Amino acid sequence: MSAPKPHLEIRIIGAVSAGVTYGLLLRLGFEYKAMHEWLQIVSTAFLIVTPFSVGGIAVLVAAGKSRISIPDQLRASASAMLCFLIAMFICLLEGLICIILVLPAFLIAAMIGGLIAGWIHNRFRASTVSLSSFALLPLLLGPIEASLPPAQSEQLVSSVIQIQASPEEVFDQLATVKNIAPGELGFSFVHLIGLPRPIEANMNGSGVGAVRTSRWEKDVRFEEIITTWQKPYAMHYKFHIAPGGIPRDALDRHVEMGGEYFNVLDGGYDLAARDGGTELRLSTRFVNKSQLKTYGDVWGKMVLADFHQSILGLMKKRAELAHQQAWAKTASGGTLQSLK
Repeated sequence: MSAPKPHLEIRIIGAVSAGVTYGLLLRLGFEYKAMHEWLQIVSTAFLIVTPFSVGGIAVLVAAGKSRISIPDQLRASASAMLCFLIAMFICLLEGLICIILVLPAFLIAAMIGGLIAGWIHNRFRASTVSLSSFALLPLLLGPIEASLPPAQSEQLVSSVIQIQASPEEVFDQLATVKNIAPGELGFSFVHLIGLPRPIEANMNGSGVGAVRTSRWEKDVRFEEIITTWQKPYAMHYKFHIAPGGIPRDALDRHVEMGGEYFNVLDGGYDLAARDGGTELRLSTRFVNKSQLKTYGDVWGKMVLADFHQSILGLMKKRAELAHQQAWAKTASGGTLQSLK
């Protein structure tokens, strides 16, 4: 017989508290420098198994000695996970960017953990043993995962836009980009969740070896050293992020480019005359150094693709405006000549 609803509601409140407390303790343990050799934040042990365990523990505490239904299993596990994420944000353990990036994986893993814990509890009523097993799972997997040899994953993200302007007119917009207003970038998911917006880019010279310095919000600065200069068809570069170029409060260190887990390597623009205008392609190659390859690769690609579209949109607006101004000037000059 299922427990009366008021008792279940009280147990779910306790279950959420237990899940959040357990999750925060693990988060602090995984971040503790002395444990870094055995426990890593950007890993399957923390990003997948920890929410799995949080969901399982929440369901086992909510069930008590009674049978727990599947809807209540999902409610307890999802509530515990959402409160855990909110608690990490409030306690300044994670920034908004990280919270958004892990939200889908955390919720799904927590609910799967809750359903498995609920099935075990309803079938065997071995709550104490199950609770201990779920609690120890991340701590057992973490050292095993950390001992695996590092394997980097390089990924290339490429985005294209069609611009109604000549390659020469488009290329002129790429090297130096002054006074980028937020409205010029349009809507971008990555900027919405806190990624700094670009402010300007200044080119020191031209040709191979020249340096393009990009400045973003929150005092972010980095350099792009030109490796290919084929005006007006290609401008490629390699990234150089100097120490302190990305302040600690600008990006969470777990997703910081040039940081411990992710780094941008090189990229560039390629232009081709097409359909009376220009096809502009922006490419960026990045490396994922975390143990969580698939999830890190997917999010890295999504973030860069979204950022690419924002930058390409800016280039399109400025190049087409320059084209219209040049056409109007030519037309005006032709009219004056005819009047003479």
